[in-house]
Amino acid sequence: MIDNAGDFLGRVTFVTGPEKHCGKTTLMNRAAQLARRGAREAGLAGPALLTVGYDGEARDFLSGARKPAVPVAAGDVVVTTERFARPCSPEILDVLPGSCALGRLCVARARRAATVALVGPEGNSLVAWAVRRIVDEGLTGTVLVDGAINRITQAASIPGARFVYALRADGAGLERAVARVRRMATLARLPVADPPLDCAGGSGAGLGGDAGQYALEGALTAETAARLPRWASSVIVEDFTKVFLSDQELSAFMRGRELLVARRIEFGGFVVACRGVSDAEFASRLADDSIAALVSYNPYEVAEGRAA
Repeated sequence: MIDNAGDFLGRVTFVTGPEKHCGKTTLMNRAAQLARRGAREAGLAGPALLTVGYDGEARDFLSGARKPAVPVAAGDVVVTTERFARPCSPEILDVLPGSCALGRLCVARARRAATVALVGPEGNSLVAWAVRRIVDEGLTGTVLVDGAINRITQAASIPGARFVYALRADGAGLERAVARVRRMATLARLPVADPPLDCAGGSGAGLGGDAGQYALEGALTAETAARLPRWASSVIVEDFTKVFLSDQELSAFMRGRELLVARRIEFGGFVVACRGVSDAEFASRLADDSIAALVSYNPYEVAEGRAA
C-alpha cells in the first residue's frame, strides 16, 4: 500500500494519471504529508513539490470543478512563480531558464506554512532541469512531481525516478479504468533486454533473423508494428513510454511477439479512487491477483477516515 513515508523519502516520484481530476494532486498532497513526517523523524530536509503546467488553483480553468489546494510547510521547496509563492514567504533559491505565461519560474524554500498554487514547466527537459537542480544541490532528496495528464514520459527524463499512477473508477467508467490498470501493469513489468540495446542508434536497429531481436527506434504504434520484419520475434523499445498501443492492441501484439525494454522505469503502484463501485468489485474485475497486489485504494481517504 502506498501510504508510508518510506515510499517517498529520498527519491523522485512522479504522480501521473490518465485524465483530469483523477486524484493526482490529492495523492501528491498525501505523499508530501507523509514525507514531511518521516523527514522530521529522520532529521532530513522536507519534500520538494513541483507540477507540470499549472496546479493548485481553487477551480479548474476549463471545467470550473473545485480542485484540491497544495499546502506547503516551512522548509518545503517549491517550483512556481514568485507571485504564486508569496503566501509562504519564499526564499528564492534559483530561477528556471525562460519563462511561462504566468511569469518567471523559480525554485524557492517556504519560510512559513501556507497554501500555494504550483506553476511548472511544460517540457520534459525543464522538468528534468528543476529536479536535478534540487537534488544535485542538496536542497532535498525527496521530490514529488504532479505530472501532466497521461505524460509518463516525464518520469523517463530523470534517471532513477519512479512513478505512481492515480485514477478514478465509477460505474460508468469501470471497464475503461480496469483496462487502463491492466495495460499499465503490463507495460511497467516488461522485461529488460539482455544485453541492453541502444534503441536510438538508427531506424530499426535489427540484430538479424538468427537472433530474432529487433531494436525499434521511436514509438511502437499500430503503424510501426505493422511494418516490423516478420523475423522479429522479439521487439525492443527504449522504455515502456514509447509504447502507444491500446490494451487490446498490446495484448494482440504480445501474443505474437515478445516485447522488451532497453531500460526499466521504476513503478510504485496504482492508487484507485472508487466512486459508486466497491474496492472489492474493482479488484475482482482485474481478475489477476498479481495486478491487484499493485493497487491501493485511495490511502488519503482511508487516513482521513481513521482520523475522524
